[in-house]
Amino acid sequence: METSVSRYDFAPITGSETTPEGYLRVWCRAARSGTQLYKRADGSQVREYRPPEEVSNPESLTTFGMKPATWGHPPVLLDSSNTQKFQVGYSGSQVKYNDGFVEVALVVTDQDAIEKIKRKEATEVSAGYKVDFDPTPGQTPEGEEYSGIQRNIRVNHIAIVPRGRAGPEVRLLMDRMDSADAVACDPEALQPCKPASPVMASVKLDGLEIDLPAETASAVQSFARDVERRLDSVTTERDNLNTQIAALQEQLDSASYEKEAAEGRADALEERVTELEEASSYSRLDTAEIDQLVSARIATLQQIAPAFAEDFKFDGIDEVDLYLQAYENLTGTAPREDAEPLYVKGVVDGILSRADSSFEEEDSDEESEEHLDSDDRADSSAPLREALKGAKRADSDPMSAYRTHLAEAWKRPLTAQK
Repeated sequence: METSVSRYDFAPITGSETTPEGYLRVWCRAARSGTQLYKRADGSQVREYRPPEEVSNPESLTTFGMKPATWGHPPVLLDSSNTQKFQVGYSGSQVKYNDGFVEVALVVTDQDAIEKIKRKEATEVSAGYKVDFDPTPGQTPEGEEYSGIQRNIRVNHIAIVPRGRAGPEVRLLMDRMDSADAVACDPEALQPCKPASPVMASVKLDGLEIDLPAETASAVQSFARDVERRLDSVTTERDNLNTQIAALQEQLDSASYEKEAAEGRADALEERVTELEEASSYSRLDTAEIDQLVSARIATLQQIAPAFAEDFKFDGIDEVDLYLQAYENLTGTAPREDAEPLYVKGVVDGILSRADSSFEEEDSDEESEEHLDSDDRADSSAPLREALKGAKRADSDPMSAYRTHLAEAWKRPLTAQK
């Protein structure tokens, strides 16, 4: 069940200036959202929660504007009958909610209060207000436990006080106030509590809940939040560096692959150059080798020339093909496909050799013919015998012409083959 109670919180004066009238305008954060630690008249402590939606509620913010500023908290709530007795100034009409805090300016018109503020005898403000208190316990979204919730915040006055009870984190820090636990006042006596012993607060560190004096707890909480912010910044920077490292590694891998590919192409070209050099070395023939090949070629052509017509062109035909053609010219048939080149050469040389010698007598020829016919072999030389009978010694004129042809061969392109 909700009940209407009074609360007094503390916050620092964050800056000041003097107006043309000699008044002192000071800025402060008069309230904040989150949990607050309060101490009752009986000495018991209670942590109450002010949700952001309650603190930032326009109806609540309006009550911070144009309210009396007092030197310390008065013994009663102010109204039209007693305000003049306690008032030393007033709050401005411009009130805003910023990052969990209520920000408002105070205009101090009392000269004695102005001098005390300038002498640093007063460094904080304390808002006195009425709230509807819901005693239902719970846990904030950040994981802090509380004993009840404050709703419908309505400010009565804003007091200028010498020193708050929430520790150094709620003193004058020039445009800065970290959230700190505040100490409540007895709602019935309407006087700030004056505990004989330090106000204690619970702080959670690494999952452990530790009871510390409120002043120390506030400093610890502030330090923990600062460390958390720095850790978040370091984590973000680390992630960015990891991303950059991954990109650089990818570039390095790509460059390594291209380097390996280029080296592979270079090796292949080097091998090809070696192959070409070796091939070219085989094709280089000195003068003696050329003379030897030419002599061998001429000897071969002189040997088989009688088997060809006088105008036959020998250029570009190797020795094996020439002997095959000579065989066919002399015998009238091509040799068997499986005939060895040496066999073909031997037959042609034999025919041409026989053509230069006298033929044996007829009976010897007949006897030889009978002998050749009797074997009935697949490679019968009967065609050769017929060729031998018809072979004639070449006339001197064709041979002379051929020798002349060979003698003038140097004038034509020479095709040398192994």
